[in-house]
Amino acid sequence: MTRKLTRRFFVTGTGTDVGKTAVTRALVRALVLQGFSVGVAKPVESGVPRINGVLRPSDALALLRAARCDQPWQQACCYAFEAPVSPHLAAAMEGETIDAAHLHAFVQNAVDDAAIYFAEGAGGLLVPLSDALLYGDFIAQTGFELLIVAPNRLGVINDTLLTIEAARQRGIPIAGVVLNGTSDIPLGNADAISRWGDVPVLGVFPTVDISDVADADALFAAAAKQHLSLTRLLPTSP
Repeated sequence: MTRKLTRRFFVTGTGTDVGKTAVTRALVRALVLQGFSVGVAKPVESGVPRINGVLRPSDALALLRAARCDQPWQQACCYAFEAPVSPHLAAAMEGETIDAAHLHAFVQNAVDDAAIYFAEGAGGLLVPLSDALLYGDFIAQTGFELLIVAPNRLGVINDTLLTIEAARQRGIPIAGVVLNGTSDIPLGNADAISRWGDVPVLGVFPTVDISDVADADALFAAAAKQHLSLTRLLPTSP
């Protein structure tokens, strides 16, 4: 039975290529396996390849698979651009402009009746969506909670605290931080971020080898269940 939606998350990163999609896939499939209906979206995706002349946004499609959703990618992605650059540049290169009102309506409508909903951003909070709008400002308009994914490496404390500061300046509620990847100091980064950022760190998501694996999401979900505090993301009783 579909449960009433009570949690909506926007997943951001401390930068690009920090593992947002992998972590989001892991959380989505792990929660699906717990019996929750989970909605997903990648509202804006750039660097989208054309296969046989057709756009195939890999992140949006991966999230839909993780959620075991057979909807077309257009239900999860509002803007898809070919150029692997910032969304505002990718849109300009194709003669388009990302319309904030249209994007906001898309995200709100996509929530549907899921118990838990994840929207994955592009890059970090200060990535421009247009000449007048940063991604963080858009997230603030949605009212979603923020989940920050950060690479577990040297420099992550500073990068994560800057992201936390940028979120708080915009009034974005922070659900927590996920550190992505193993580290020689497995607890040091998490402890420092939790202390100085005053946020929960849900855990350290390990590097998962998905080469030659038929169901990568199953491995991701198992890692999330073992290493991340999923209870912090669960819906609360009405």
